[in-house]
Amino acid sequence: MATKKTRSVQQSKISGRQVIGFVGDVKSELKKISWTTKDELMAYTKVVVIGTFVFGMLVYVVDLFVRGGLGGIGSFFRWIIG
Repeated sequence: MATKKTRSVQQSKISGRQVIGFVGDVKSELKKISWTTKDELMAYTKVVVIGTFVFGMLVYVVDLFVRGGLGGIGSFFRWIIG
């Protein structure tokens, strides 16, 4: 049992060269990314904000209709039952 624990501890050690190699790989991968321009970012942000507002308003309007419909049905049943 003790040998298994020591093996897992020894296998989890990372050398400094591995860390430096990893950081170098990350830097090279970040250079490959095509970043958006400031103008593109502003346009996409406007689309998201406007889309979120419009979708929220649609949900609100549908909620009003459903609430009104259910209120009308409730009033109808109260009128029938008494």
